Amino acid sequence: MNNALLIPPVHFFPIARLILWFGFGGIAHREAYMDLETWNTDVRKDRPIEGRFRWLSVGLLLSELILCWRYREGTGNIIWAPTPLYIWGSWAGTFVVLVLLWFYLRFKNGASEKYPGINKRTGVKEE
Repeated sequence: MNNALLIPPVHFFPIARLILWFGFGGIAHREAYMDLETWNTDVRKDRPIEGRFRWLSVGLLLSELILCWRYREGTGNIIWAPTPLYIWGSWAGTFVVLVLLWFYLRFKNGASEKYPGINKRTGVKEE
């Protein structure tokens, strides 16, 4: 992205971007960890996980992706060589694997049951 926006390596923007990602990323990872730790437990009733920093991180990633797409090869970028296969292929493969993993975890049997073992009609835990 720095290359696409013609920002020199010694500029303050890359450092500020990394500091911002470090702060938001740490909080977003903590939210994701708490979400996974309390999934399908009774703790989830008392302390719901909101995930606002996860959405903020996704928004930042998408905005950087849009900027990189906007300043891609052939649109005034200073790098005129195409991206090598081993770079874009590994990113594309990782993205496909993560999307497939999300679909598997989201739609597997019992994944949408928030509190297993609790009668939905009465709200009483079944033994």
